[in-house]
Amino acid sequence: MGYTGLMMEPSQIKNAILTVLDDAYIEILNPMGDGLHFDAVVVSSEFEGKSLIEQQRIVMESLTKLFGSSLHAMSLKTYTPDAWKKVKNATTD
Repeated sequence: MGYTGLMMEPSQIKNAILTVLDDAYIEILNPMGDGLHFDAVVVSSEFEGKSLIEQQRIVMESLTKLFGSSLHAMSLKTYTPDAWKKVKNATTD
């Protein structure tokens, strides 16, 4: 049986995250093109000193309303600015 929720735009997810992390760099991809499954990268200085679980909790709490309505599935990666620089540098070497 298919999912019957409304499709979502990446900008809706980004805007929800920005309500709690206004300094964040955010990439939202919809790899299946179905408006239901998303990949997200969130980079914020607010993550400094927080565990990965705490970082992801901050993001997921901002999306609670969306999960209740139409966000079906999301892969989430969170980074501090320094960690993000290391990831970006590693992919360009």
